[in-house]
Amino acid sequence: MTVPHAVSGVETADEMQFFGALRKMLAGEPSEFLLPKRFARSFDPSCSQLYVTLFQRGEKPLRWGSRRRSLAEGIRRAVAGVRKRKGFEAFHVSDPSVCRIMVEMVTEEVPCRLEELTWMEVSPARYEPGVTGVRCVYEGKVRYVMPSDAVTHSIMSVTQLLDFLARRFGLAQKGQDEEQRAAMMRGVPLQCSLLKSVAVITYEEKSLPLYRGLPAPFALSAGAVESVLRESIGWLADNMRRDGRFLYYYDPLRDSEADFQHPKNPAYYNILRHSGATITLLEGYTLFKERRLLEAARRSIDYFVTTLQEEEDAEGYRCYPFYNKKSKLGGAGIGLAALMRYRHLSGDGRYGRYEEGLVGHLLSRIDGEGELIGYYRHPRFGKGAPLVGIDDKTKRGLFSFYYPGEALLGLALFHAYGDGSDELKARIRHESRRALDFLIHIRPKRYADLFEPLPADSWLMQAIEAWDGIEGVVTDAHRAFVYGDAAQMIRHMYTPDDALCPDYAGGFYYRFGDHVYHDGSRCEGLMAAFRLARQRGEKAQMTHILGPMLLAARGLLATFNTPESAYAHRYPERSVGSFRFKLTRQWIRVDAVQHAACFYARLLPILK
Repeated sequence: MTVPHAVSGVETADEMQFFGALRKMLAGEPSEFLLPKRFARSFDPSCSQLYVTLFQRGEKPLRWGSRRRSLAEGIRRAVAGVRKRKGFEAFHVSDPSVCRIMVEMVTEEVPCRLEELTWMEVSPARYEPGVTGVRCVYEGKVRYVMPSDAVTHSIMSVTQLLDFLARRFGLAQKGQDEEQRAAMMRGVPLQCSLLKSVAVITYEEKSLPLYRGLPAPFALSAGAVESVLRESIGWLADNMRRDGRFLYYYDPLRDSEADFQHPKNPAYYNILRHSGATITLLEGYTLFKERRLLEAARRSIDYFVTTLQEEEDAEGYRCYPFYNKKSKLGGAGIGLAALMRYRHLSGDGRYGRYEEGLVGHLLSRIDGEGELIGYYRHPRFGKGAPLVGIDDKTKRGLFSFYYPGEALLGLALFHAYGDGSDELKARIRHESRRALDFLIHIRPKRYADLFEPLPADSWLMQAIEAWDGIEGVVTDAHRAFVYGDAAQMIRHMYTPDDALCPDYAGGFYYRFGDHVYHDGSRCEGLMAAFRLARQRGEKAQMTHILGPMLLAARGLLATFNTPESAYAHRYPERSVGSFRFKLTRQWIRVDAVQHAACFYARLLPILK
C-alpha cells in the first residue's frame, strides 16, 4: 500500500513510549510507563473500564478488561489478564510488525433502556456503531460491548447488537435466527447504559488514534485516489478464479467466502455483478495500460459467455445469460456493456455473434409501451419458462429499478462500438428512445409507490450520458431526469454542517437520521450527471455537482480497507485493497469494490 493513513488526532510521543513499555510488560519484563495524556485526561474511576486487546494474523484476538481505582492499576491488571489467556504464547508481543495492540477505555456511561435503542433516528437512545457501545447487567453478569466491537465483530444495526448480546449472555438458542434473538433480547430485563470510549491501536512502530474503531482515512487527492484505484482493481484481478470468476464475497473476520444472503449455498455467484467487475478491469486498463488487466477481463468474458442460452426464430438470433435459474434483463445489459468496452479497447471481435445476440434479446424485452421487462425467465413466474406477453401484475412482480438502465447502457455502447448494420442501429435508436420515454414519463406514475426519497437509478443516469449526442434519442426531459436525480442525491447527502458524526459527511440517507450510506453506485450517478453537464458545456450544473461529488468521494474512502484499518481481519492480505459494505460492517462483496473503483477511475482525470 503506497498511501499512508492519516490519523484522527495527533500521534504523541507519550503514546509511543507507552506502547513500548506495554510490549515489555506483555513479554514478562518489568517496565515502568508514562500514562498517555489521551487516556489520563479522560479517566473516570466510576466508569472507565479498560481493555487491552492483541491482534495478529491468523490468530483469534485476545482481550482482557479491567476497572481499577487508578488508570495505571487498570492497565497492569489488563496486561496480567491477557498474559493468562489461552493462546497467548502464539502472539509475538515484542514484534510491532507482527502483533498489534489496542487499548480502549470507557470515558462516558449514560443509563438507557435497551428496548428504546435505535440506530436510524436522532434520539438520546441512539446506538451509533463504533462510536457508542453498551454496558448491560443481567442476573449479576456484566457484559461490555465496547464501541470498537462494532468493527471487530462487524456490528452495524441494533438488531446485530442485540444478537451479539444474546450470545454474550449465553441466551441464544439453537435454531433461532438473528431477528429472533434480537426480539428475544428486547424482552430480557437488562440494566443498560450507552458508552463512549477513547481507543488507540499500534501499527508497526506507530500508534493510531481511532474514531469509530478505525484510523481516519487519508485525505482526498489525485495521488491517494490513484493508489486506491490501483489497489482495488488489483484486488479484483488478483482474486479471480481460474475459470474467470471473481471472488464474489468475503468475510475477513471469519475468513469465509459464504455470502451472508445465501448461507446455505456457499458457491453462490451473481453473473450481473460479474460483468460489472469486468467493466472495472477495463476502466483500469484504460487508465494504466496494464496488459494483465485486459487479459483478466477477457478471461472473465470467457466465463460470461458460458452462461449464455441461445435461441433463433423468425425474428432472428438471440442469446441471454441464464444463471441461478434466472435470466435478468440487467445481466444481459451489463454483459453487453462489458463486451463492448472490451471490443473498443482491444479491437478483438471474437465475441461479435454474442454481441448481436444480446442486442436482439434486449430489444425483444421492450414491450409495446416501451417498458423493459425485468426478467426473461424466473423460477417463481411462468414455471421458469420464457416470459412473453405477460400481464401488468406480472410486470410489477418483475420490476427492477436497475435493470432497464443497465440494458440501455449496453445498447448505447453497442451503437457506439458494435459492428451492427445501419438498419440494426437505427432500430436500436428508435427502441431506446421509446424505452427512455417510458422510464422518464410513465414509470414514475405507474410505479410511484416503489420510489424512495433517495434515488437509486445510477445505471439509467449513465445510460443517458452515453446516449447523449446521438440524434433522436435523448431529449431535454431525459437530461432533466439526470440532473434532477443528482440534485435529489445531493439533498439527501450529509454535509459537514449537518452530519451526525464527522465521517457521515459525503454519505447519503433516505431520511435524515439514517445510519450513513457511503455508496459507490450513487457516486457513479453523480459522476454521470457531472460528465453529461461537462460534455454539454453546462457550467452551472457542473459547479452544482462537483463540490458534493468530491465530498462523497472523501466519505467513500472511509470504507476502503488499508493495512492500518484491517487489524481485526484474520488474514489482512486477503482484504487490503477492497471496500467494505459499510463503515463497521466488514463484509466485502464484488459490487462494493466494483462501483467504488469505477467511480474513482472516472474521478481521477478530474482531480489531475
